[in-house]
Amino acid sequence: MPEQGLLDVLRRSGGLAAVSRQLEITPPLALAAASALLPLVRGGFRRRVEKADSLGTGLTELLVWLEGLGGGSLAGAVLQSDAVSPDAGQTILADIFGPQLTRAVVAEAAVQSKVTPATVQQVLPLLAMLAGGYVAARAGRMSAADRLAELGPLLDLEGQPNPLDALSGIADH
Repeated sequence: MPEQGLLDVLRRSGGLAAVSRQLEITPPLALAAASALLPLVRGGFRRRVEKADSLGTGLTELLVWLEGLGGGSLAGAVLQSDAVSPDAGQTILADIFGPQLTRAVVAEAAVQSKVTPATVQQVLPLLAMLAGGYVAARAGRMSAADRLAELGPLLDLEGQPNPLDALSGIADH
């Protein structure tokens, strides 16, 4: 359910339409790829948070890191009409997945969505930018006390199991 909440936000905000426009793919393809990828991206953010001593500390570290990458402007870059560079998205992916897990994420999402791996590979960094930018922007409007209560469920910080755990044969990085 939380990924549906985030997916709905990205859809309503025009984020998925922007991905479609940026990559020159149909909106249904962008939606299919994003629907399969978003739980895995959230799982990557969750793993990053869980590396800290506590969820509160981990969430704060995630938000500081996202701010360092551009914060809410990550999403804004995808939403703009000019072509976007996926570099910030690639940086996010390198940190939350690493190269081996990124390949497994793309392969799994391609199977689930029935979208070609090449298209899924293109959607992934833009989706990471949208999700990270949204989380960072939303956190910026909250008190520190409200962040864990609000963003924890959005990132499924206490959900079990993490969808990344289902990707067999992939070691944690």
